[in-house]
Amino acid sequence: MTIVNNTLDFIKFKKEFSYAKTAPTLVSNTIGISDEIARWVLDRNAILYKNEVHAPLIIQSKIKRIIGNDDQGNSPVLQMTDALIYSADSIVRFWEQRCTPQNRLLPTDVGQKDAVLDLYHQFTGEFFQSKVTKYMLANMLTSKKNAIAVFTEGISDGEKMRFKLGFPFIKAKLNKEFELATNSTEDNLNQIKKVFAQVSDLLSDNRKYLVGDQFTLADLAFAAVAAPVILPVEFGGSLPAINEISASYRASVIALRETPAGQFVFRMYLENRPVMLSQSLIPEEPGFFAKLMARMMISMKKKQYKLFYFLQKRFPVLKVPFVKLVVVSKNDLLVETLERDLDFTIEEINNKKMSEQKGAFFLGWDRNNPQFNRERDFVRKATKREDLDIIRTFVRESAEDILKHAQSYGKIDVSSSLAKVVIVRLIDYYFGVSAPTETIMKHWLRIMFFDLFLNFKNDAEKHEEALKAGNDRAVFLFQVIKDRRQDLKDGKTLPDNLFNRMILMAQEPGNEWADDDVLQRNIGGLLTGILEGTNKSILLILDELFNQPEALKKAVEVAHGDDMNKMYGYISEALRFNPTQPGVIRYSEQEQTIKGKGSKTYKVKAKCKVLALTAGAMFDPAAFPDPKTFNGERKDVTYMNYGFGLHECYGKYINAVTLTEIVAATLRQKNIRRDSGRIGRGTGLSTDLLPTNFVVKFN
Repeated sequence: MTIVNNTLDFIKFKKEFSYAKTAPTLVSNTIGISDEIARWVLDRNAILYKNEVHAPLIIQSKIKRIIGNDDQGNSPVLQMTDALIYSADSIVRFWEQRCTPQNRLLPTDVGQKDAVLDLYHQFTGEFFQSKVTKYMLANMLTSKKNAIAVFTEGISDGEKMRFKLGFPFIKAKLNKEFELATNSTEDNLNQIKKVFAQVSDLLSDNRKYLVGDQFTLADLAFAAVAAPVILPVEFGGSLPAINEISASYRASVIALRETPAGQFVFRMYLENRPVMLSQSLIPEEPGFFAKLMARMMISMKKKQYKLFYFLQKRFPVLKVPFVKLVVVSKNDLLVETLERDLDFTIEEINNKKMSEQKGAFFLGWDRNNPQFNRERDFVRKATKREDLDIIRTFVRESAEDILKHAQSYGKIDVSSSLAKVVIVRLIDYYFGVSAPTETIMKHWLRIMFFDLFLNFKNDAEKHEEALKAGNDRAVFLFQVIKDRRQDLKDGKTLPDNLFNRMILMAQEPGNEWADDDVLQRNIGGLLTGILEGTNKSILLILDELFNQPEALKKAVEVAHGDDMNKMYGYISEALRFNPTQPGVIRYSEQEQTIKGKGSKTYKVKAKCKVLALTAGAMFDPAAFPDPKTFNGERKDVTYMNYGFGLHECYGKYINAVTLTEIVAATLRQKNIRRDSGRIGRGTGLSTDLLPTNFVVKFN
């Protein structure tokens, strides 16, 4: 077996492009073998993408329109907000750099890696892939009906009609392009059989995979390239059914299926070919008026601090007519309200939904609930002071690694490619909850967060989706607890992380009350807000700094100076102007009176909700001198970006590390700036009121 090119370092990409959709798009050939390799890699990494398929030949014009040329080997094309990659080799390498270690397809052992790449290039090279493609086309083109059915599966109605009407021309061009008239079908089959014999020989020692004891790129490549002569039903593109092909084609398929190599292909597809994530999960793209409204909201947000200042000055306590809602925005009045946590309570606001999501949590309880102190203290005991240094190192190294791989492209989507990736992996590394897949974890946390804090219209469909996510997560966590308890019984040592500490603490005398439900609820409660809350905060911080050129310049200097305490001052100030949440809601069961430090009193009626507008309180000159001036180096002020009082965000100190490190790593990129258009406007792309994309450019 000849080594063709024992690297996958070269990535084909287009640098100047604009793509502003909430999910990537894979532009591919319905029957393409290279396209199947790319799909397999994306599906293995649980990437949610739009599967835009086109018929043979027509795909070339689509690709030319995107990348500017229609050279052979450029299919498929993966369009993302921050990278436009083309060719299967490039897509493989791109995700090999970015995926989690368990999803990597190249071994770390140098010898095994060389062997895998050797096989990969043989299977995907001109010799084998060309023979398979030619053999399949020669057989399929003998039947117009079968060819049209297979080649047009999944494509648009317009393109399907175009293909049907132009089939004679397309058939002639395919015959010419692939030299089907001058190449013997029988010769192609004989060459295919030789490679199958070589693979069967490799498998003769009963090995499970072609190289080593793990599924690798070599296994994937052989299965994908051999699929047209094995016809596995799990193929991600379009292949004919065995009962719909000619007798000679069927005979060769059956013969190849019976070989060890053919059985290997079946097993690889059955055991290792993930199902593509449903296209129904892709968020709908906003229409013209939705985009216009979003643009107006973004413009208004730049001046929202003036509203916060106005409210605390003119309407320190605002009673909203027709609804039982009082908005408290002056600093001293708000502090009093939130410190009187038994008069202004939280259980009526959050606890019901938390419970329905299988995640009743102490941050949704009031202090007079006997479980509050017990469960809060239990979780606090599981944390250590040195954890923040562990988190800081992990987040910094992860962010820098991701940004290193983004250098060639000159841009990165801070949301989808940086912040969310780092946080989901932190959930595994520090919190000790390894996601079924990153995509599943992101979905759970997104919909649960939305339903708890942003479902203002009580959307029943979203609520039901959140309940399902909560139940699925609970089932997953119960199984994790069961598995780790079994490991302990088997004498194994659990790795040190927050969840494992809680599991170990639950076995200590006096903690018998901390059953599996307590464990899953509390680790779940800690996780629910970390992904979307952190992601949104990072985007809003960067968005605000880009709106404040002088502040941005100083923040960049601080980021390069590596003073993270000073950096956190700019983080906090940016969130003061552009808050993740402008306030927190409490409930007053009885009529209450508040007065703060002044002499005037304000009444809050019984059974009334209170919006403690922390954003307004941070524009009160009495607490923040010269409040309308951005000052990233304020001293002796109390920021309320995480709330205030008893129910201040439990992740405040972790957020101080994650936000600072990720923002600083981004600001350290040379000539950092927004990307042009909607994709670079921070909250310009969103679903469920949560930002999904924010692309920045650098040199």
